[in-house]
Amino acid sequence: MALLFLGVAAKAQDFKCTVTVNADQVQLTDKSIFKKLENSIREFMNTRKWATDKIQDNERIDCTITIVVNEFSLPGSFRATAQIQSRRPVFGSNYNSQIFNFNDENWVFNYTEFQPMDYFDGQNLSNLTSLLAYYAYMILGVDYDTYAAEGGKPYFTKAQNIVNLCQSSPEPGWKSNENKSTRNRYALIDNIFNPRFQPLRKAYYQYHRMGLDLMSKNVEEGRDNIQKCLTEVQKVFKIAPNSIYLKTFFDAKSDELVNIFKGLTSNADKQKIIDLLSQIDIANINKYQKIL
Repeated sequence: MALLFLGVAAKAQDFKCTVTVNADQVQLTDKSIFKKLENSIREFMNTRKWATDKIQDNERIDCTITIVVNEFSLPGSFRATAQIQSRRPVFGSNYNSQIFNFNDENWVFNYTEFQPMDYFDGQNLSNLTSLLAYYAYMILGVDYDTYAAEGGKPYFTKAQNIVNLCQSSPEPGWKSNENKSTRNRYALIDNIFNPRFQPLRKAYYQYHRMGLDLMSKNVEEGRDNIQKCLTEVQKVFKIAPNSIYLKTFFDAKSDELVNIFKGLTSNADKQKIIDLLSQIDIANINKYQKIL
């Protein structure tokens, strides 16, 4: 019976999540609490059933959560930043494409040794598990969006529900009116559901299914489709150049785009794509010059 239970639990795993907690900035003699936090988050992410579909073990989504602790006070008050990344395999290759890369500067939470890590949809039991659940659903949403047009909607809806539940929370990152920055969880999910950003939702699908996944069979056609999808991204840039959703796309894709378009044979074509990318992703202008 125990072996049967373990077999069922293994099949329920949706993520292959690597977790790192960096506490180098914290002056504390005994740092075992940080390793315990790391292990608790890894277990929380990797042993729960997040997706409604049955995900086989070899299909588990590859992702990483890197937490840098800036402040810590006993018994377990944390202020940190977290970088959340995920990847998906490209058809017909051994290459994994990064599809989500978000740096959250407002991870404020409490955690103590032996604290239960519980989460239920519709409840904000703790800020830590709400943060983790939000990003679990964001990772799933982006992943599904790359396989079917707007396929991630059910998971983005769950992430949006968490944001709504946390509106009365004192912790930062959940509300529209905090600070002057739009780099928060509210802004990201708000962008995703805003009709003005639908071309970018569309681009995620075009880029991966009609671009990268095609390149193992036809490199030129796949590359052309990726270039076409960038015109969809350009539509969003023209109406909201500082969009956090737009920035998140390029945070994940800028290096990959350089490698894709380095393969163009014509310098004129290379310059054309450099000009386009430099317009819609100003932060990475220097990076795109490497295409030539």
